[in-house]
Amino acid sequence: MRIYFIRHGQTNYNVKNLCNNDPKKKVYLTKLGKREIEDVARKLKNKNIDIIFVSQLPRTIQSAKIINKFHAAPIKIDSRINDRRTGFEGKPYFEYVEAIEKDKFYSKFNDGESFQEEKRRIFSFLMDLKKLNFECVLVVTHEETIKISLGYFNRLSNEEMWNIKVANAQIFELKI
Repeated sequence: MRIYFIRHGQTNYNVKNLCNNDPKKKVYLTKLGKREIEDVARKLKNKNIDIIFVSQLPRTIQSAKIINKFHAAPIKIDSRINDRRTGFEGKPYFEYVEAIEKDKFYSKFNDGESFQEEKRRIFSFLMDLKKLNFECVLVVTHEETIKISLGYFNRLSNEEMWNIKVANAQIFELKI
């Protein structure tokens, strides 16, 4: 199976450096974000994508629909690939980073989850994904979800996963 992991395009919350994991919040692709994803769509135009998995967050669904104009693949929402519940919804990202600075892998705040809890959730999705009988899968998701996914398939440590850089609309291709 070939899997393409793609981070959503730039959003209004990316521009404002705000945390978001609530699907009900008005977080959407900016004009630049749409252009970034249209570029991804052109790059993947000739790939035979069987299915697209997205998180519950509108930015991944919006990104997937733009890419899917060349494929007409079914889009399946899976909450296990949602962005991390930081406990800092709508607050500046730097506040979250400062809060987890002492223990980024086990800290959790308010109604949030730790990196380890997020990892278990995403690993569950990836274990189920490996069982599916598809030739080519597209997963449109979030930065940490991609870091953890790459870590899962490449057997990386927490620190190695954490240090992976994932830009908006970046494509990662894996063959499993």
